[in-house]
Amino acid sequence: MLTLRLERSRSRTGKHAARSLVLLVSESGEVVEARPRLYRRVKPLYSKGEAFEASFEVPPGWYLVYVWLVRNLRGHVKGYIEVYSRDAELLYRAVYRRLKLRRSRGDPRYAWIVRRVVEHLRLPVKNTNLGDEEGGR
Repeated sequence: MLTLRLERSRSRTGKHAARSLVLLVSESGEVVEARPRLYRRVKPLYSKGEAFEASFEVPPGWYLVYVWLVRNLRGHVKGYIEVYSRDAELLYRAVYRRLKLRRSRGDPRYAWIVRRVVEHLRLPVKNTNLGDEEGGR
C-alpha cells in the first residue's frame, strides 16, 4: 500500500491551481486511472477545492505513477511525475518546467513510463532529457 495526496484546489483569486492524479501503467504500456482503497479528507494547498490522502494498491505487473502539477498566474504549468514499484519504492522521478521534461532521480530504464503518461495526458513538451536513449523531441 502506498499513501499519496490527491489535490484539486485553486487559490481564492483563481490565479493559481494545484492538481494531482494517480495512474497505473502496465508493463505493456496500458494507462488507467488508479482507484484508492482508503482515503481521508485533508486540508488543500489552496483555499478553494479539496484534497485527500489516499492509499493505493498496485497489482502485479503494473507501475504506479503520481503526477503533481501547479498552474501559476501566467498559465505556466510545473510539477513532477514519479514512478513507484509494487513495493512502494520510488523508481524514477521527472520534473516538468517551462515545457521541458527532465530526469530528476532514478533509473533511466523507467523513462518509457513517464513518456507514456505524458502522451496519455497530452502534456505539451518541447524538450525532454529523461536519460534514456530516445533523447529530445
